[in-house]
Amino acid sequence: MIIGLAQCPHVHGLMMLDNSSFSHLWTGLALIGLGARRMGLSLIGNNFGASHWRRQRAYLAAGKQVWTMSSVNSPESLGLVVAEGIDLILNARTRCIYKEPILSAPRLGCINIHHGLLPEQRGTMCDLWALAEGEAAGFTLHKMTAKIDAGQILARVPVSRPGDLDYQAYLRRAMGLELAATTSLLAELAASGACATIANHATGARPHRRNPPAAAVRHMIRKGMIL
Repeated sequence: MIIGLAQCPHVHGLMMLDNSSFSHLWTGLALIGLGARRMGLSLIGNNFGASHWRRQRAYLAAGKQVWTMSSVNSPESLGLVVAEGIDLILNARTRCIYKEPILSAPRLGCINIHHGLLPEQRGTMCDLWALAEGEAAGFTLHKMTAKIDAGQILARVPVSRPGDLDYQAYLRRAMGLELAATTSLLAELAASGACATIANHATGARPHRRNPPAAAVRHMIRKGMIL
């Protein structure tokens, strides 16, 4: 999805965060040991820069700039937004918490691609939890605020199909829909500077999801999920 956005005329460039860590390597190996081989290999590959290089090449080939930052909240990131006159930040596949200075730096603010159907599914890896529990899974485009997963909803897109058990296949399908929804939203914002929103108020108390612990991963695999 991120690579596909390199061809979007409304995307100025790509800011990549250098968040590689040996802890990701151990987590990847642990996932492989639990039987979640695809997830483990993907995490290890991304940690060593495989996805970073592919994304960088795509944006440079499209004649767009690429920046690498230690944190989206760093003074360098804030300075970049101001110097480049960036109107909007789109957060895609990063888990960092945006602080107020960067949230308010772009003219149109920041938008997140959340892997879950807000307002009910908040937290991390909500789509995986939803598939494991037989619920509808998908993604949500929403405005970012200081409160996590609480900004107004811009688009809510179901992705899952009955009987979805292959998580990587689900993610590949989701990426195509994410690209289409994001491209459409950016075009609408470029044309009018605004778009319709939906209130993001959950009904009923539901916990914020976290990365599934080892016991939950084993349970998902026993249920027939391919991870």
